[in-house]
Parts: sequence; C-alpha cells; structure tokens
Amino acid sequence: MANVTVSLPTEIIDKIGKLGSQTDRIVSACLEAAAVPVEQAVKQKYDQVVGRPHIVRRNGRLYNYGVRSTGNLRRSIGISPAKVNRKGDYDIKIGFAGSVPGGKITNGRLAGLIENGCKKRNQPPRPFIKPAEKASKAASLEAFERKFDEEVNKL
Repeated sequence: MANVTVSLPTEIIDKIGKLGSQTDRIVSACLEAAAVPVEQAVKQKYDQVVGRPHIVRRNGRLYNYGVRSTGNLRRSIGISPAKVNRKGDYDIKIGFAGSVPGGKITNGRLAGLIENGCKKRNQPPRPFIKPAEKASKAASLEAFERKFDEEVNKL
C-alpha cells in the first residue's frame, strides 16, 4: 500500500487544538473529505495506465494484446475509516481491498507489481499511484480546509 504523509499548515493545527471534545469527530470528517479527491485521482490514473491496450514491439513488429484488465483491481480501491495510530496521529488509508480471484495474490500486491514493474516477468513499471498522489495533493488540502471550516462553523 502506498504511504502518503500530508502535513497541515500550522494555523489549521492551532485551530484543531482549540476544538476540545469535538476534535476526533471533526478531524475524522475532514480526513474522509480530503481522501475523496485522492481516491478519484487514483481511479482516473489507473484507467489511463491499466485501461489502455497492452502493445509490445518484438522484432520490429507491434503486437496488440488488448486490454487485459478485468476491473477487479479498480473496484477494490477504497477509503478506510479514519483512526488514531500509536503515535497519536490521525490516519486514513486509500488502498486495495481483497484479493485476485483464486486468492493467490492480494489486490494491494498486484497494484504494487503494476506500479513498480517486475523484472522477473519482464513487466515494465506503469505508475499510477504516485502520479495520482502528486496530482491530487492541492485538491485534497483544499477539501480538508473546506470541510474543516464547515464543521467549525456548525459549532
């Protein structure tokens, strides 16, 4: 699973400290709102990378293997509930649930193989998680701030 750490601006951290007993509920809601743009970006980049026809050049000829994706991996992309980790930081994960039909490999491991490639199987890397992370960082922070302001105004 990809690990992404996003640091919040100090003024938001100071405001969170002043919320008192509502902190857990508000931060969880804000993290869930911030995870949605990232999830959408991962799905979009997945469609661009994996949803394309697989074309290979051998001996000067092009071989088109078509799209070999079943859609299982895309459907498994999801958001976990926000939790507090051992360090006391709030975590939310966007990952791949379940396993490939037949159960020999998990969807998370398959995503890692697609992302990083596999020399043993002569599979080139086709990154979709890291580009999605970079593309959605600003939208994610904006969604967090929007939801945070909305929740604070409710109090």
